[in-house]
Amino acid sequence: MLPIFLLILMLVPPHVFSMEVFQYTDASGTVHFTNVPTDPRYRRLHGNQKKTPYVGRDHRQKLFQFIEKEAAGQGMEPALIKAVIRVESDFDISAVSSAGALGLMQLMPSTAADLRLADPFDPEENIRGGVRYLRYLLNIFNDDLVLALAAYHAGAGNVLKYGRIPPIEETQNYVERVLRFYKSYLGKAPRKMFVYKGTRSTGEIVYTNRPDQYSNLPLTRFNE
Repeated sequence: MLPIFLLILMLVPPHVFSMEVFQYTDASGTVHFTNVPTDPRYRRLHGNQKKTPYVGRDHRQKLFQFIEKEAAGQGMEPALIKAVIRVESDFDISAVSSAGALGLMQLMPSTAADLRLADPFDPEENIRGGVRYLRYLLNIFNDDLVLALAAYHAGAGNVLKYGRIPPIEETQNYVERVLRFYKSYLGKAPRKMFVYKGTRSTGEIVYTNRPDQYSNLPLTRFNE
C-alpha cells in the first residue's frame, strides 16, 4: 500500500511539452526528482536513458504486450491502462508536462520517487508504477473507476472533497476521453465492468461503473 500522502498528488492537470528534469539518490537510497534543482547533487535526467526495445514502428505493440502483463498482475483490464496512456502522453516515452509529470503515464516526480522508480522515463518502470498508482486509487474509491480516473487527473484530495468528479472542466473532459478510448480498446473483448452515463437535472453529466450508487438517476450503458 502506498503512503497516504499520495492522496494530495496530481492536483494540477498535465499539458505535455519539453522540460528538463533532474534527479539524485540520497544516502538512504531514496531517489529525488525535480525540474528546479536546488542542490548540487542533482543531475540532469535525459528521457529514455536506458536501452529500450520500445522504439521503432512496432513500439506501441511491444508496449501493449507489457501493459497486458502488468494489468493482469493488478487485476485490471489492459484496455484501461492503454486508454490512460493514450490520453496522458499519446504513448510518448519522453513526455513531460507543464506540471512536471513524467513519461508514458505522466507520473509526478513525488509519485515516481515514492514508487522508487530509478528512471521514470523507462517505459517498463513508468507503466509498472502507473498501474500500481491507479490500482491504489481504485482501492481508495472502492473500485469506482470514474472517481479513480478523476483522482488520477485532478488529485485524490479534490475527489474526496467533492465526493464526485470535481467541477473542473478539464478533469471532466479527461475522464470522458479516457472512457471513450477505454471503450475503443476493449472492442469486442469480454468486459469485467460496464460504465453508465446519466444527466442530472442541473445538466451535469455523470459517469459511473457503480450504478447502485445512483439509484435515483436514469442511467444508460456507456460502453455500447
